[in-house]
Amino acid sequence: MRRLLLLRHAEAVPHVLTEKGDRARTLTPKGQEQAASIGRQLATLDLPFPMRVLCSPAIRTRQTAQGVLAASDMAASLEIADSLYSATADDLYGLIHATPETVGTLMIVGHNPTIGDFACDLLGPALQSTRFSTLYRSYPLAGLTVLGVPGQWLDVRPSTIQPITLLQP
Repeated sequence: MRRLLLLRHAEAVPHVLTEKGDRARTLTPKGQEQAASIGRQLATLDLPFPMRVLCSPAIRTRQTAQGVLAASDMAASLEIADSLYSATADDLYGLIHATPETVGTLMIVGHNPTIGDFACDLLGPALQSTRFSTLYRSYPLAGLTVLGVPGQWLDVRPSTIQPITLLQP
């Protein structure tokens, strides 16, 4: 069974109006540790390979993805998807549905509220379980939702996924 991983970036420095803008925000030291913590937890899961990582172009999401991959010691192709910076649920479905069937695990690294809303949409009734109930309040920084995809990537929708777990730093 394939795996779909939805990861929100780790803690970043506050937004300050600069000429570089929001996309240039970097992770704080706490954020770097959050990413490493998720990576260590991810390493304990039995994930199918190859792994593909689609990441927003913002520096904080790239640093989060790199920190997770480094701490997990997993090989993956990291691709920057410009549409993830201001993505909608339809954008995420489009990226997932366009994933080659040879990919065993797809990780999407993005921003709230889209990542959280999308995870909640896919989880549906599973949000009532203790594993996912924290998502009712908000999607945690560096939170990673792990979902099983029993069919093809093109078939991903709320009725076809299997909730597995939520990792938090």
